[in-house]
Amino acid sequence: MESIKVNILGEEFPVRVNTDQKEYIKEVVEYVIKKMEETRKTSNEHSTKRIAVLAALNITAEFLKNDKTYRENMNSIDKIMNELDVSLE
Repeated sequence: MESIKVNILGEEFPVRVNTDQKEYIKEVVEYVIKKMEETRKTSNEHSTKRIAVLAALNITAEFLKNDKTYRENMNSIDKIMNELDVSLE
């Protein structure tokens, strides 16, 4: 484990990461920063706490939408596979 420091909207946070996940964590942090910056610009909020909550809500809504689409696609694939009597196993 190692600790990296990330700066989000002017505040520094230490984040503990496994060495092999360092690049992935950097991508996650960059995504959060991007969403928080977007939220700050579109909401005209100045409170970092409120920006963080609004960004978390936006990220969650995005995740749930993508998850629903994924599940619907998997159900469609299963249906097609069953109609074709084909198995991926």
